[in-house]
Amino acid sequence: MNKTYVLYFSPVGTTRLVAEAIYSGFGMKDLTVIDLCDPLEREKAIEFTNEDLVLMVFPVYAGRVVRIPRYYFNNIEGNGAKAITVVTYGNRAYDDALYELSKLAVDSGFEQIAAAAFVCEHSFDIDLAKDRPDNEDIEYAKTFGRKSVEKLDVMDAEGMNLSLNAHGVMKIIPGNFPFRTQFRHDFGGPLVPETSSECISCGKCARDCPVLAIPSDNFMTTDAKKCITCFRCIRKCPVSARSIPLKDFVDHAKWLTDTYQDRKEAEIFL
Repeated sequence: MNKTYVLYFSPVGTTRLVAEAIYSGFGMKDLTVIDLCDPLEREKAIEFTNEDLVLMVFPVYAGRVVRIPRYYFNNIEGNGAKAITVVTYGNRAYDDALYELSKLAVDSGFEQIAAAAFVCEHSFDIDLAKDRPDNEDIEYAKTFGRKSVEKLDVMDAEGMNLSLNAHGVMKIIPGNFPFRTQFRHDFGGPLVPETSSECISCGKCARDCPVLAIPSDNFMTTDAKKCITCFRCIRKCPVSARSIPLKDFVDHAKWLTDTYQDRKEAEIFL
């Protein structure tokens, strides 16, 4: 193995915790960690080699991978690097997202060796999967990281062949292609945060927005075409001045909370 990279996108911080736990399980000190919430990082082109290991961890939005990696993968070339693809979701379902991320990686020249789906607190902040990943999740993520590296060692030593489908994705990965899940529900209006009169114009929302959807000279507005509804600005506002008051959305959030309280566990695919 030449170099190990970690690519993650974590607007509210929980996906980052999963990524950190997985790569701590690698037992490696020399890692290159790339936080794709930074727009400048997403502009950098990277060419990997077939000796590299790349961990990719992205959240699920409405059953699909957040759109950030769909564009980012245009800037990177796998060149046979080994990929571990991981999605995180808010205790409802990850639908086609893990398959989608796996296919994105394979289509960019990576060789998939392992995959997983982990539960994190729902980004809506609606007491769904609250405080997850918890200690049990973190320990399981570390174990997954360790087992992934062990599998890679066996592959290198014994030339083990993976069972792949026609898309080059591991056959055991659940999901559909073409993808059945749509990107967003129809909420009858733009699903973007609004700013109340409580705003103190500190500018934290604009500085933290991973897609630069909030103008630095007008914190009261949000560009609906850029916004990915990641809830980062809502979660990080120091005076709780940002929210999505749209009734259809509020009703949907309540339905999620009422329907999906039963604890779901991580799924790993090796």
